[in-house]
Amino acid sequence: MNKSKIKKDFLFHLELFYRNFGNQWTINDFPEAIKKHKDFLLGYLKELEQLGIVKVSEDPEKFTIKELPSKIIHF
Repeated sequence: MNKSKIKKDFLFHLELFYRNFGNQWTINDFPEAIKKHKDFLLGYLKELEQLGIVKVSEDPEKFTIKELPSKIIHF
């Protein structure tokens, strides 16, 4: 799977989870198709933090969704 597809799927799930289930998550909470790209997504979380979409905690796998991805990134 290419990186843009991984990002798009992750953003879709971020949006879905935030709208329906709350804002506190870890990478391990996501479906297996997303979790298998954990190393890539840990770096991508840092990019999303710079955009103000998430806040990464001290444990790099845990994060809080601060803003809907669709408000900032059009995917």
